[in-house]
Amino acid sequence: MPAPFRSRSHPLFVLLGIPLAVVLGLCPCPAGAQVLLDPLTLVKYVDPLPVPGAMPQAGPNYYEIGAWQVQQQVHSQLPPTTVYGYGTSQATASWPAATIVAQRGVPISIKWTNHLPTTHLLDYAIDPTIHKAHTTTGVPITTHVHGAEVEPQSDGGPMTWFTPGFAETGPDWKKEVLTYANTQLPATIWYHDHAFGYTRHNVYAGLAGFYLVTDPGNEPAGLPSGPYDIGLAIQDRMFTADGQLWYPNVGVTADHPIWIPEFFGDVITVNGKAWPHLNVEPRKYRFRFLDGAQARFFSLALIERMTGAPGPAFHQIGSDGGYLAEPVLLNDPNNIASPRLLMAPGERCDVVIDFSAYAPGTEFVLRNNAKAPYPAGAAADPQTVGQIMLFRVVPPTGPDESVIPPMLATVNRISNPTVTRVMTLNEIMGQGGPLAALLNGMTFHDTPATEYPTLGSTEMWEVVNLTGDAHPIHLHLVQFQLLNRQKVNIKRYDRAFMAANPVIPTDSYVPVPVDPYLKGKPIPPDANERGWKDTYRMNPGEVTRVLIRFAPQDESPAFAFDATAEPGYVWHCHILEHEENDMMRPYHLVAPAAQAQPVASLASNAIESGSEPLSSVVSETVLMAPQPNPTAAGATFRFSLRDAGTVGLDLFTVSGRLVKRIAGGWYGQGEHSVAWDGTDGSGRQLANGVYMIRFLGDGVESSKKLVVIP
Repeated sequence: MPAPFRSRSHPLFVLLGIPLAVVLGLCPCPAGAQVLLDPLTLVKYVDPLPVPGAMPQAGPNYYEIGAWQVQQQVHSQLPPTTVYGYGTSQATASWPAATIVAQRGVPISIKWTNHLPTTHLLDYAIDPTIHKAHTTTGVPITTHVHGAEVEPQSDGGPMTWFTPGFAETGPDWKKEVLTYANTQLPATIWYHDHAFGYTRHNVYAGLAGFYLVTDPGNEPAGLPSGPYDIGLAIQDRMFTADGQLWYPNVGVTADHPIWIPEFFGDVITVNGKAWPHLNVEPRKYRFRFLDGAQARFFSLALIERMTGAPGPAFHQIGSDGGYLAEPVLLNDPNNIASPRLLMAPGERCDVVIDFSAYAPGTEFVLRNNAKAPYPAGAAADPQTVGQIMLFRVVPPTGPDESVIPPMLATVNRISNPTVTRVMTLNEIMGQGGPLAALLNGMTFHDTPATEYPTLGSTEMWEVVNLTGDAHPIHLHLVQFQLLNRQKVNIKRYDRAFMAANPVIPTDSYVPVPVDPYLKGKPIPPDANERGWKDTYRMNPGEVTRVLIRFAPQDESPAFAFDATAEPGYVWHCHILEHEENDMMRPYHLVAPAAQAQPVASLASNAIESGSEPLSSVVSETVLMAPQPNPTAAGATFRFSLRDAGTVGLDLFTVSGRLVKRIAGGWYGQGEHSVAWDGTDGSGRQLANGVYMIRFLGDGVESSKKLVVIP
């Protein structure tokens, strides 16, 4: 059992930003004792910014995109670096990948293929104590389109991984060709790897790219376009002296000898190039910023290189899920109190910058002053990670006819939630540092879903951050909206939480209402936070309230696909080291009760093994003994519900490890019967032994013993 929960940030990591061993140069590196690159030896701003082109199609609205190992020059002073990249071939693969340009309302299909080697590029830094996909036929991948309204089978969830040639596949893998409906509003979204236990290393190696949803004729007129519309993927990295990627391979605790709580590099890359420059004409440009870092937040502003004077303002026109209602002024050079552009990992910010007032030859450095970890960690080194890239004004090639429209879009506010959930962000602390980061005090792999929102419903999630750091929380499938933030008496709330959940991790989270522990007044969202979001910053010591409508973003009556299908979706922290240990949880949508009749129809959608309704009138909710028991080839599980509701039926080992979800979803009043075929979650026949079947439904929790014999 892990050490008791403590709602404190990891002091070693906050103090140093990276593990002490890294600071002292004690970490063993790949192929022996490698020397790490001194970032100060790289001359900044000598290399031009690469701008990814459009991903070519293999057929009408059809793509074939593979993951490849390739060589790429990150800086002209360094030899080529081995990276992973997406592309239509190894010759076209790159970090970041070419941009997928989709049109709203036009579905596309993508066959993602895996061409990576058997051994991971960063194999030396993969901690065997962290949950991961176990393969023998190559590095597992799966691609998630972050921000997309997409069917569960094509979402790229962590357990849909596959190896080269689909030789091995994860338990949730469904098909080779995935479908993207492109029903959401026009927005800058992105795609990246999401393989279970490999996400942080696959993304770090380069598996990411922009995905643009466009809506020709229905977007704000006059914005900068063509060569004046540029994506900027900002990431931090570390390198060996010979130019190869390096990821720390000494952890901060004996329990996890390699895993680190957050990764913070000392070299900033933009579109895969270290500290590049971009020549800009004296005109307006549209920049689509992506914080693609593992854990680093960015607080951005332009500073004139020679004088240190504030540079041109930012006009933010969009966030994760599309356009804001109107532009928001940031970094106003005439207002010292003007807010900066703050981005958390996974977030996108769509910004217009006007260089027209500056003479050719003027240079601006894009500066970063966000602490790491954010908000109370180490200050950004002004000589390294405090600098992002250079903008150099050059003579114009023609007139600038672009404009910044005063009104951009109609952003309908979500209201009237019918369900409120209290969620928590937790850390398990050990003697040497954090052992895990958790959602609701629960792990991802060993505990089944506890959130079953109803399709079409609106919920308010009150997320209480009990850790010392800010966390960017991301939900798959839906865009949502920030209602407010509010201070919480964390010490008192922590005591109440521990009284209700004395053992962490738990497999039966008991939520604690936050209202008795609130301090001060709710803090409304900043002006640039009032649009659609799929990733939100949850500050320490606060409750963040978000409104989520589990329905299409444009308020259409239904999704263009069955969002209640398996394998469902996940929500997680987008600090990738947190996501993989263990700040990620599954959630499943269920059909409304009105759509759930007859019960047999609903049950067939929710249960892998099938279900049969029995009598419809019962007096109590109860789990009955499995039949047969002992069993050599499966069993039938029966339960009754006094009132209709959400049910979870899960098979566990006696030590508490989840073996398989037998049933999950909405069931009507009455008796129900669920058939199980004797296999585990990967489809393998279950080994002999003693197991437990756990039932949760109608406010009742019950367990029964099951014996499997030869």
